[in-house]
Amino acid sequence: MRRLASYFGFLASMIALGTLGGCADPRNRQEVTGEIRLNGRPLDDGIIQFAPLDGQTTGDGAQIVNGKYRIPKDKGLSPGRYKVTIYAGDGRSGAGDASPDPPKGGGKAGKERIPAKYNEKSEIVKEVTQGGPNQFDFDIP
Repeated sequence: MRRLASYFGFLASMIALGTLGGCADPRNRQEVTGEIRLNGRPLDDGIIQFAPLDGQTTGDGAQIVNGKYRIPKDKGLSPGRYKVTIYAGDGRSGAGDASPDPPKGGGKAGKERIPAKYNEKSEIVKEVTQGGPNQFDFDIP
């Protein structure tokens, strides 16, 4: 009987811990989409990231391909405000495998094409809302 009580106590503790740990309700996630233009043209390749500002347990990013990005609902963001950062190197940073290792052969590191006010110094804040639409487009000069 003690063993059964211990098991149920452990199970209840784990459920409480999961609830307090802020596991995001998958039904509350929202799809996020958009288009990114650089100098008037669709950005060929890059990354957009959404960092939570209101204590949400979701924060995510997406690859930008041919000017478009999408975070699907099942991996989406909970409603709230997010800091947005956008990155797009010039393709000279390495082997193209997203490796954290420096380029081989003494090549120069790539240069970021996106101005710092859209990434390192970003103050861009977007709000994801319940039921959307959560489409955030950016036209970067």
